[in-house]
Order: sequence, then structure tokens, then C-alpha cells
Amino acid sequence: MRVASFRASLASFSFHTRFYAAGKPGVPRAGFKAHGDIGDGRNDQQQLQSANPYKSREHMNHKWLILMCVGCLAGGSAAGHLTEVDETALKPPFKKSDVLSNISKTFEFRPDLAAMGVRVAFLLAARRAGLTTDSFDESCAVARGLEDIAGVFQQLGTMYHISTEDAASLVAVAALKFLKAPSESIENAWRWGRNDTDEAPPRRRRNDEKFPVEASGVQSLLKGLCDLTDAECVALLACHSVGEFHEHVSGLDGATHIGSRYKLSNEYYKFLLSNEKRFFDLEVPRTEENKEIRRLPKNFVCVYASTGKRGKKKQCVFNRSEVDAILKNSTWRKLAEYYAENEAAWAEAFQSGFTKMIDSNFKRLRPYDASTD
Repeated sequence: MRVASFRASLASFSFHTRFYAAGKPGVPRAGFKAHGDIGDGRNDQQQLQSANPYKSREHMNHKWLILMCVGCLAGGSAAGHLTEVDETALKPPFKKSDVLSNISKTFEFRPDLAAMGVRVAFLLAARRAGLTTDSFDESCAVARGLEDIAGVFQQLGTMYHISTEDAASLVAVAALKFLKAPSESIENAWRWGRNDTDEAPPRRRRNDEKFPVEASGVQSLLKGLCDLTDAECVALLACHSVGEFHEHVSGLDGATHIGSRYKLSNEYYKFLLSNEKRFFDLEVPRTEENKEIRRLPKNFVCVYASTGKRGKKKQCVFNRSEVDAILKNSTWRKLAEYYAENEAAWAEAFQSGFTKMIDSNFKRLRPYDASTD
């Protein structure tokens, strides 16, 4: 064993000795032969330099080398920007059907997250549009209670490498399906490629110059989301019929809009019109659960209505501005009456408006191919 180790060390020493000896000036490198015309002139420094192509400082000036590298980088960058790319051929790193299936299983276990998923779709659209709330309390109320749905977005991002905006829009689509709302054309029109950004867009108030002075808060808010028509605005308001109030958000616990929680349909308009004369102002009581809310809402109206098969009366609560926007605006009232009688017309306007909303105000919404299933 010692003899073998000594031989290996000796061989290594011999190799390195030959290597360093070959690198000394004036010592011919083994295996290298100069041209025949040069002759023996190894002692001539000029000929030695001419015959040694291995020194970069003699072979090429460093400035020219740097300029060549910069030129290559610039040419490559220009080629990348000028070359046409067929973006429709690019595929997402996930299958839409797999993501929707995963989300639907979550909703079966937590149906309240379906209503929250629809709520987040509106909040993100308002953020992208640069809309702001009128007060600090209202801003806090808007953002409260979103921890659980944020966990769903994070899980989807980890599993499918999907952007948060894409995940939020697919959660909204899955929520509509779970809530038995019209969603087929929304799902078919869905495209991937929404970019996330940490940069908030320029803020603007609801009473921006873009909107008429006489417009209500609800009207200006919906109009500010994107290019929605009146028909689409009224159709989207039916989303208020799902979910329920929470004490840590609104000060109320368990109250609903129309007596049911997890079905989105044109029943919303029927309920409003049939109970129009019965609404009364509601004062939200101060409780232990809502003590963190500095100013409790003072713009709620309420009605006790018989709902469900048993006909049990339930407390149904609306925002006063929401009721007035629909029932006191002649154009919107006619649309509400029309939707109450014609569910197909409501479904068409609803899907059109919801598709616009989840696709609105992106700096770059890539038109990538949707054939991911």
C-alpha cells in the first residue's frame, strides 16, 4: 500500500515538473513545432512572441475583446425584441381543468370561500383600476377576513406555478360554478398570462371626472372597474345575494341579503322588488366581536322576510346605496325588472360583465392559447 502511494506521488510530482518547465520562457513546449521558415530562433524574443499564440495580450487587444462582447450582447438583445413570436403557441405550466377541480374540492369543504372568491375578484379589479375608498374605516372593512382565501391563492401558486391574478380569476370562475351561477362563457373566454405587480396604480376617487356628478357611489364604482354597460353593472349586483355578513367586517353576524347564502341567480332582483316598501333603517349594535371597528356602518337597511321551504323569517340586510341605485334610478330599475322576469337575459349580461371585470386593467394580458385541457 505504501509503495503504491509513493509511486502515485512520484508520478504526480513528475507531471507537474514537466508542466511548469514547459511554461518557462525559452523552453520549447512538448508537442509544439514552429513553422519551418522560423528555424531555431528560440532566443529571439520577437520570433518567440510570434510563435506563441497562447498569450491573449499578444493575440488580441483587450479593448477589442470587450467591444466584441458588447456588440454580441446588443445584437442578441435586438434580435430578441425584433423577432416575431407566436404567443398563441405558448402553453401555460398548468391545466385549467386541474386547477378548477382542486378549487371545487376546497369549496365543498368551505362553501363560504366561494362567496369570498367572488368578493376578491371585485376587490382586485378595483385595485387595478386605481379606485380608493372614501374613508380609512371603509378601507379596513374591505380588506378584513381575507386570510383564508389568501391561503388558497398561495397553495395554487405553489402547486401549479400560477400567478396570483390568474389564480384569483380561476377561483372566481370556480366559485360561480359552485354557486350555480351562469359561468360557461366566462370559463371558455378565460385566458392565462395575467402578471402580478407590487406597484399600486395611480389612485383616483370614485367621483373622478370620468363619471357624472349625479352618479351614485355604486354606479361610479362599477363604472370605474372597466368599460361596463348599465346592463352589465346591474347584472353584476346579483353577486350581493351570496355569502353573509360577519361581525369583524361589517359589525353584523350571520345576516344575509336575500335569506340564502350559496346560490347566485336572478332571485336577487325578485327579492328587491317584492320587498321595496318594507325596508327600514338598521342600527348595528355594538358587541364584543365588533369592538375593533371604530365606526359601525350607519347606511344599512333591513327587512324580515320568509325564505326557504319552511317559510321561516330571516333578517335580510342591504346597503342603502345599493337599494337606491337599483330602485331609484329609472334605467337601472327597468333592467332589474327585466332580469327578474328573464333569467336568460340576466345570465348573458352577467357573464359578459364578469369576463370584462376579471380581464380589466392589466398592462399586459397575454393572448396565449387556452387549449390547456
